[in-house]
Amino acid sequence: MKRLLRKSALLGIAALLVFTGCSKTKGPARDKIQVMVGFGTGTDPSQIAVHEALQKEFNDTIGKEKGIELEFLTVQYADSEQKFTTLVAGNMTPDICGPVGVMGVGKFIDEWMDITPYLEKDGINLNDYDDQLVDSMRYNINGENKLVGLPIGYYPSVLYYNEDIFDRAGIDYPPTTWGTKDWTYEKLIDIARKMTLDKNDNNTYSPDFNMEYVTQFGYDGTDWAPWRAWIGKYFDKKGNPVSLGVSADYKTAQMNSPEWKKAFKDLQDQIYTYKVRPSSDSAAGAALFGDNDPLGSNKCAMWEVFSWMSYAYEGWDANFKWNIAPIPSLDGHIVSATNIDTFVMCKSAKNHDKAWEVYKWLFKPENYIRLNKNYGGIPAMKQFQKSWIDERKNGVVDENGEVIEEGRPNINWQVLIDAGAYADNPNNEAWVPNFGKVWDAMEGAMANVISGLSEDTDEVAEELNKEVQGYLDEYWASHK
Repeated sequence: MKRLLRKSALLGIAALLVFTGCSKTKGPARDKIQVMVGFGTGTDPSQIAVHEALQKEFNDTIGKEKGIELEFLTVQYADSEQKFTTLVAGNMTPDICGPVGVMGVGKFIDEWMDITPYLEKDGINLNDYDDQLVDSMRYNINGENKLVGLPIGYYPSVLYYNEDIFDRAGIDYPPTTWGTKDWTYEKLIDIARKMTLDKNDNNTYSPDFNMEYVTQFGYDGTDWAPWRAWIGKYFDKKGNPVSLGVSADYKTAQMNSPEWKKAFKDLQDQIYTYKVRPSSDSAAGAALFGDNDPLGSNKCAMWEVFSWMSYAYEGWDANFKWNIAPIPSLDGHIVSATNIDTFVMCKSAKNHDKAWEVYKWLFKPENYIRLNKNYGGIPAMKQFQKSWIDERKNGVVDENGEVIEEGRPNINWQVLIDAGAYADNPNNEAWVPNFGKVWDAMEGAMANVISGLSEDTDEVAEELNKEVQGYLDEYWASHK
């Protein structure tokens, strides 16, 4: 990515790097292949230990055979983008980066290789993964379709719900399986209206409902997810997703389309017409939810969010009964906004063939599952999904019999596994030109609608489209 590089970045490269597991291998000289960790998870001491163990195993076995020395290079997340840019500028590009999310891929889209030729050469079976998760790793860049990586783990969005609130309202729980015919956003809004209460226990169907004194909300939308998690549910008349908001050649903004205008209006209606969710973003909604996440406040019946919320499960357990349901359909389409981690190979590195030997080894099933557990995502490799559910239900213990994770046998974990088939594509973090500026513009437009700062949602779409067109023009002017 020449546009990111500056000659001044060459200074002090060594001072920027934090190496871990730099074991020296004896015998004939080997080609060193570096895996840079730091674009996401993987930097905690316990995670580094797993990398070091894998590094040693590789170097002691296939590394000897192939003349390769594997080395994991760990940097802190806050420094990862600058350090990667510096390495590329200094002609010291790491061979592989990972785990990295879709947004991280998008920020350096020009730097990654298409791994398709290697997959075909070695006959790697992509049927081991859900098609939707693999397709989220495909990018159309300058007319070329590139598969930049394989999914190491995924975090789908699902509907978490509070069973106690449903019980008090006398309302049936949401469906347990994806694709249930009558499970639509219209149905969700209907039951959410019945569980949104003011201080006098009036729900939103009551003419006496007072929005200024809400004590419980029925739904809190996708408020901990980006705008793309919501617009990703909308499709044009031909059945094509409109979530990128740009033309197929990435040169024309299309964020004032009928679908985008409807998405902004539907978002506004959830808050100001149906009144089922807070009239603010999650940070400013603390008046009702306090320091908790919306569901954890015990004042929200349903919350659509990514499965990385698993860190909150213990707190939920202590305060109420909860469970997991699938995302409803919207106009006949079901979409689960999904975060996905992958590993990518760097185009400007020096030894692609030997880097592929490392990449291929890391994705062997026995190594893949160790990495997947190290990062905490749901395994995208299908053969491990049943055991993942068993561990969630029965709990996880270490080799000493110590409990690492308590079992939750009553939770519908299958919903998370099945969500992979409904992963959004394009992904909610997928690349567009001038990525950062376009992203911020979309997030700002969403915030203006949620807060009520902008009441005319059609105008929001028009202004956003105009702003984004400027960012696209700026990008292409510098890429002639």
